Amino acid sequence: MRNIKKRYLIILQIFSIALILLNCSSVNKKDDVQQLSDKQIYSKGLASIEKGDFKKAISEFDEVFLNYPFSSLATKSEIMSAYSLFENNELNKAINKLRKFIEMNPKGEPTQYAHYLMAMCYYVQVSSEGRDPGLSIKALNSFKLINSKYPNSKYAKDSRLKIQFLKNNLAKNELNIGKFYLKKGAPASSINRFKFVLQNYQNTSVVPETLFRLSEALLMIGLKEEAIKSSAILDYNFPNNDWTKLNKKLFQKKFELDLNEKNKFSIINYLKDFFE
Repeated sequence: MRNIKKRYLIILQIFSIALILLNCSSVNKKDDVQQLSDKQIYSKGLASIEKGDFKKAISEFDEVFLNYPFSSLATKSEIMSAYSLFENNELNKAINKLRKFIEMNPKGEPTQYAHYLMAMCYYVQVSSEGRDPGLSIKALNSFKLINSKYPNSKYAKDSRLKIQFLKNNLAKNELNIGKFYLKKGAPASSINRFKFVLQNYQNTSVVPETLFRLSEALLMIGLKEEAIKSSAILDYNFPNNDWTKLNKKLFQKKFELDLNEKNKFSIINYLKDFFE
């Protein structure tokens, strides 16, 4: 009986010692984590990005901000966390983080990049033609803000290129909707779409076809003089364009048209006289 008790006490002592050692090990591990400086954690985040482990990078950059909110690296960590979210295709989370960052930091180079990164979050989601253009509009407005607010920044040039691309994309979308109405025998509805393109997207690649389609729609509802104006603008501004040649054939089928000097308007004067 005594032997059994002794064995029991020995086992209990061993278990207690093991438990103490385990707790000490756990405490030591926590201490090791807590001992990491903001620079060390930030460096780990950068290393995770280099490895392509963006999920881990998000956690590490957020750890810097949470544990060292007054550190000089806290601001950079917020931006890098948003960038990691962007790369990890968590775009809505990235947008929300960037929006909060801009509210808290209205000025500075990091804020310029925050605006650019937010614009890119919308840009990479831009859908193909014929779909909801909402994201294209958000991306366009975001890049316009960069171009107007930070015209000399390193993000301005790329923003201008993307503005032109997005305008072309939106113009094509409006043109396609107008052409759809035209095919369905609703020229009045199509005219509104073509006018919108000419008023808002004057420097896009679809302007020649838009002018041709506008002439076509105006002829369909009997607005001969307005159709002549549209045709004259197309001929004057795009004399060698394929749509100009097709437009001449269109008018030859309807009636003989003499495009003399008085019918030659600049596109600016045309828009001013015709749409106002």
